[in-house]
Amino acid sequence: MCRIYGYFGSDRDVRAMEAARDAQLPGGPDRQAHVRGEDWGLGCNRLAIQDPSHGRQPFTNADGSVHAVFNGEIYNFRAIRRELAAHGVHVDGDCDGSVLLPYYELHGDRFVDRLEGMYAIALVDLRSGRSLKLWSDPLAVKSLYYEATADGVTFASEPRGLAALRTSRPDVDPHAVDHYLNWQCLPPGTSLYTGVSALRAGEHLVHDGHATVLRAGRHTDTPPPDGTCTPARLGSLLTAEVERMSLQSAPVAVQLSGGLDSAVLATLLGRRRTDVTGFHVTHEGTHPSDEETYARDAAAHAGIPLEVVEIREAELPELIPPMVAALGSPNATPHALSAHVLFREIARRSFRVCFVGDGADEQFGGYRRYSTALAATDDTWPERYLDRLSLIPHERYRWLYTPEYRALLDSGGSSRARARELLGPPAPARLEQLLTFDRLHKLPGLNLRKLDHLSMAHGIEGRVPYCQPAVTDFARRTPDTLKATAVRRKGILWDAGAPLVPESVRTRQKQPFTFPVDAFLAPGTKLWEFAHDVLSRPRLSTDGFLSGAAVREVLDTHTVRRDQARLVWGLMILELSLLPLP
Repeated sequence: MCRIYGYFGSDRDVRAMEAARDAQLPGGPDRQAHVRGEDWGLGCNRLAIQDPSHGRQPFTNADGSVHAVFNGEIYNFRAIRRELAAHGVHVDGDCDGSVLLPYYELHGDRFVDRLEGMYAIALVDLRSGRSLKLWSDPLAVKSLYYEATADGVTFASEPRGLAALRTSRPDVDPHAVDHYLNWQCLPPGTSLYTGVSALRAGEHLVHDGHATVLRAGRHTDTPPPDGTCTPARLGSLLTAEVERMSLQSAPVAVQLSGGLDSAVLATLLGRRRTDVTGFHVTHEGTHPSDEETYARDAAAHAGIPLEVVEIREAELPELIPPMVAALGSPNATPHALSAHVLFREIARRSFRVCFVGDGADEQFGGYRRYSTALAATDDTWPERYLDRLSLIPHERYRWLYTPEYRALLDSGGSSRARARELLGPPAPARLEQLLTFDRLHKLPGLNLRKLDHLSMAHGIEGRVPYCQPAVTDFARRTPDTLKATAVRRKGILWDAGAPLVPESVRTRQKQPFTFPVDAFLAPGTKLWEFAHDVLSRPRLSTDGFLSGAAVREVLDTHTVRRDQARLVWGLMILELSLLPLP
């Protein structure tokens, strides 16, 4: 697991490469190195987990004609190494990344189709038709930002790494504010800055020194329902995936929320290893969202110790700015703060690998919004569904905009219009239409980008078994009625996980991993004072995005009725995100 960066087509001096390295240092503290050519450069900051003594990057082939850097984990690397050996290719050591360059030489660009794991890969091929090539894994678990201009391409794992390679300070993309309020994040393919993009799920970029070509991920038509997709087979699949994802010698942490998804992972890990520790976050005071009891039950059932981390009210103003800086991209979900603190504490206890349950809901239909959409009987359900994904409903956030900003969006295409197009392609059934949209767009942009940035900011590799390609394939082939209906959600996973979780978790109501923003943003609290101060700053208003009067009305309304907490939180995060990059 690493942070990568580089350029192709126009030169950058060594100081720019060093600045990109330093900007991303927390995600790769073990070894930093780069290689440069006449008009190209590749760099890597390594977080060494699998065979630290081997796998030094950048990778280079025997004659120096191909170079590569890589961020992620390849879980089938040993099978790949055996395949390479059958072709007479020897790979030293037991590092997963070491197989990538020889595998590319064997199969060409299609080598990524055989990779199982999470990755962002950059490769410079100096043979005939010299080029830069970038790849993202099938769900974009690992982020890769890039800027393509007439002069060439620069890229980095984080926006601040990319900013260090730029020759000028970037401007805020005028569409980014609309994206954020519509998605609660910036959707795949976008960033906060004009001209800067992020690779989408499975996307492949090629620059040959003259032009940049983007090739979409290989998302095929929905396969027909498969009667062999049973709870027992899903349980066996998850067992196998967790086993091969936990081969390293370093101890393992698991984020244990108290829900089904993480409890299943805890038990599977506890059965395989004796060095697993669960980590759970609580919040000062008494809150309806508290899940500590369930997390303790799940840890006891898995036979692992549990570390409980408490977030205190007094420290919130000091926690939020570094969280926003680590995210690098605005994210409106309050539980990002919980994740930030949890990964910080996991790192302080010297763990480097943490398993998380992200992706299970999007794969198997776990959110309430799926049942609501399935139960709808009229053709307005797509719009209502998209409203459920927004920070606040579409008409309400448009009310915040200045007339000039509304006119700009109406003339150039709003984020909601784009979301309608992405949701629109029909699938054989409504549920798979929703899940495909969430897997390819909402999940990468919101939860996976948050996971990648917040975990790596603390030198932690977040592993996501529910996002493995084999799990995605299984979920897509599972009949809809086994995943979600109007009355039951994530049914096949509940059935598969029943033997792996305690009764208290089996019988509880679903609750998202969250942060009690309503309580902590009550007028008079430290967080309220901090948020009010942040939103008194003029950037969102003076840049012409939001009406200053509308923002003041939101604050005044919350002061009286205390019903605008999510919106106040979201606007605060956006305002902090607009602070200039270093």
